[in-house]
Amino acid sequence: MSNNDTKASAGLKLIGYALSGCTHDLLQFVVIEEEHVKVNNFYFIEHPLRPEIYVLTRVFRAQPYNPEMVTGRIGPLAGKKGFRADYGKRLEYIVALAEILGYYDERGKWRSLEVAPSPWSCVYEPSEKTLERFLTFRGSSNDSLLLAIGKIRGTNIPAYIDLNAISRGHMLVAGMTRSGKSSFIINLVAKACNLKPKPRFIIFDRRGEYAGLVKYGARVVPYNKFTPPLNEPRLIAEKIGLKGKERDILIEAVRALISDGLELSKKSLIAKVRDIIEQGSIVKTPESRSKYLNSIKWFIENRGDFLDKQSEPLNIIEELLKNYALIIDFSVDADIEAQHRTASYILNQVREHAMRRKDYGDFACIVIVEEAQYFAPEKGVEIKESNAQSEVKATMIETISQAGGYNVGLLIVTQRPAYVLKSCISQCNTVACFRLRSGNDQNAILEYTEYGSERLKDYLPGLADHEAILWGLAVPMPFPIVVEIDVEEYPRKAATFAKTAWERMEESSMEKAEHNLPLHLREF
Repeated sequence: MSNNDTKASAGLKLIGYALSGCTHDLLQFVVIEEEHVKVNNFYFIEHPLRPEIYVLTRVFRAQPYNPEMVTGRIGPLAGKKGFRADYGKRLEYIVALAEILGYYDERGKWRSLEVAPSPWSCVYEPSEKTLERFLTFRGSSNDSLLLAIGKIRGTNIPAYIDLNAISRGHMLVAGMTRSGKSSFIINLVAKACNLKPKPRFIIFDRRGEYAGLVKYGARVVPYNKFTPPLNEPRLIAEKIGLKGKERDILIEAVRALISDGLELSKKSLIAKVRDIIEQGSIVKTPESRSKYLNSIKWFIENRGDFLDKQSEPLNIIEELLKNYALIIDFSVDADIEAQHRTASYILNQVREHAMRRKDYGDFACIVIVEEAQYFAPEKGVEIKESNAQSEVKATMIETISQAGGYNVGLLIVTQRPAYVLKSCISQCNTVACFRLRSGNDQNAILEYTEYGSERLKDYLPGLADHEAILWGLAVPMPFPIVVEIDVEEYPRKAATFAKTAWERMEESSMEKAEHNLPLHLREF
């Protein structure tokens, strides 16, 4: 049996030969005429020192060359006249560039290639059955909680993610709008409800997209049910909007009420402000006292409604024990300060409870933070600078730095990784990256995660909807994989496309206009 027949029986098809200039992590090869290679597909080479061992590679670029079509040659001159230099077709060839991922040694241990392939080394296209031996999870699953999320691109080989690893190490999910991030999350949570044991999730839902998870047993709760009473004097003054001496008077009044153990309400606060002003220690003249009292009173009456609506928040731990997934709906209003304060409060409660239960081993959860740039923005891109914004950023940093050791994992979701606090991104040791075309966002992934290769930029722009490249501790593969995500549930977006909405608006306006016409004109 010839060598080629042996390879064919092993599920390998010769498709090219290595060129000069290869390195231990880069393969350049010429593709045999009539054969084809595809970007993101896997190919094999033999180990240069141990031919019985195959090394896995993945193509990230393929481009044709034809010396007749170089500027100054006959091809461009013929094209100028509207002819094709077909006689130069035989000179055309395709060169593919592939990253060398590694191989399994005799003991089943994954290793990087130690030497560069030699010129004329054979490059093989594997059958799916042969490739499956490389792409099947080989590690021990005793401490894993694997969830099937889709298929490895171009194959029927299932791709898994380890939820246990996420709870101990955090995950970043990034990608452009409409690339499939939220669909990935909603399907991950939906599928997880069938696992044994069933993991627990807290989802910060900024846009009200996750209500579809209710049919899987999740519970949607407005965020303000978890908002803690505001009793920090500086934050109250900031929320009411006072500055200067008026702010100082209000802060002193709040401190006095809290010190006396009195209820904090609009009525009690106005009364305490009046007492402080009438004492005359801050405002000296009667005219100024009246002016300051009226001004502060107006602000409290018009911007202090939250003082009368405050109540004890729900206990996030008790709610999580009763529901496998809690969807915290932040879309119910636009109170940025309260939303930031609530997010900080929830994260602190979860982290502190996990730390208290560390010796009991009876608490773990994954907190999914949608639109993470809203809760942990990079310096300079804050939505609204405030004490609450600073507080939630600090809480995010503290939680992502500490909580993994106590089985609380953060799953950070964003369409703009460049705008997310880098100290949060760098703590994520698992990444699912959907299509990204912005150079700044690509650089944020390259610089602050562990992919460590400029070749990522070749993969990301070409990913289709609901395709992601995954790598890290929660991906049971020793190298990044491109996954076609299974999608059964979709996030709750607008009920129709804009075109349909405009058509309905136009019909409605025409009906109203007709209704307003005098009776004798309507028949026309």
